[in-house]
Amino acid sequence: MTPDSSSQSGPEYSVRVIPEDLQTALARALATADAGLVAPGSAAVIDVRTSARPDLGDWTTPVALRAAASAELRTRLAAHLCTELRALPEVADAVVSGPGFVNVTATPAARARVICDIISAGARADTHSGAEQDGTTFRALVSASDREPAPGLRADGRGNDVDSGAVNALQRGHAAACRELRRAHRAGIPTTASDLATLAQPSETRMLTIVAGLPSALERSRRLGESEPLLTALLELGAVVETWLRRCPVTPTVDEDITVTHTSRLLALRAVIIVLAAGLRQLGASAPERI
Repeated sequence: MTPDSSSQSGPEYSVRVIPEDLQTALARALATADAGLVAPGSAAVIDVRTSARPDLGDWTTPVALRAAASAELRTRLAAHLCTELRALPEVADAVVSGPGFVNVTATPAARARVICDIISAGARADTHSGAEQDGTTFRALVSASDREPAPGLRADGRGNDVDSGAVNALQRGHAAACRELRRAHRAGIPTTASDLATLAQPSETRMLTIVAGLPSALERSRRLGESEPLLTALLELGAVVETWLRRCPVTPTVDEDITVTHTSRLLALRAVIIVLAAGLRQLGASAPERI
């Protein structure tokens, strides 16, 4: 469903956190580590992924395991990285787990900024404008959504089409999200006076984390020439969106007042629809609004 480009009133969100941001911050933190902590000539790949255990954080990276000068120094290096990350305005917490994994939790404002960036990128794509604007990181995912899929994404790397069952599941999820959007519009929920930083339910924070990681998943798919990274991320998003819609109603019941929570969830829903549609089209599939 085409999002409108109306402006929204409410707090301004000046920070965000996505894998690319964390990779940059971690590279700087490695450069400031005490002598002897990082292996000489280390060029460790800084891999940032969504955490398999949301209770431990939004994002996780094994970079300390790969870059430490020795196994005994992994935990010390990870602790240094956490100290550096916690100084950033977009990071609520950073902790060490296991033998040296770094787990990062974003602030509510950082998650809110992701929603704003996606809606901005979607609105810009609708007007077919190439001008600079907020949402640059999501432009590669969103702006190509009406064009041919990216090279290598129509097949799974072995010459086979992307699994049709997975695509159908994503299309059903997109249609369900569009159905909820229509319900919200009929209920008269506005797109103003929102406070996206109030979206703090576990299913909401997980959903926004997965959304923030989609550009990185697209980049991995393009680099590898196969659909699996993007398709896996989209399927995870679809599953979380289903849970979110069940636990966090966008549309109030008939005896409920419309609150800032409903307005904020409506904007999050718009962002989800934009990225699901874009992801489907990147895979060479349609994004139906009704099924």
